[in-house]
Amino acid sequence: MKVLIMFIDLLTILNAYIFDYSGIICGNKHKCSQMSSCKEAYFYLEVGGVTKLDRDKDGIPCEKIYR
Repeated sequence: MKVLIMFIDLLTILNAYIFDYSGIICGNKHKCSQMSSCKEAYFYLEVGGVTKLDRDKDGIPCEKIYR
């Protein structure tokens, strides 16, 4: 049981770190024209919180990359 509690505490700390420092983790890219791949666009949307990459709010960032 103690191991489970320690694991949950570790996950909480990691989540707080990623949330608090997402701008540092993601860097300075904020436009679809700066993305080199679909995978990178998803990373910036999900981890970096750059929501303007998904203008129509369908969960798919930078849709022109796919064309």
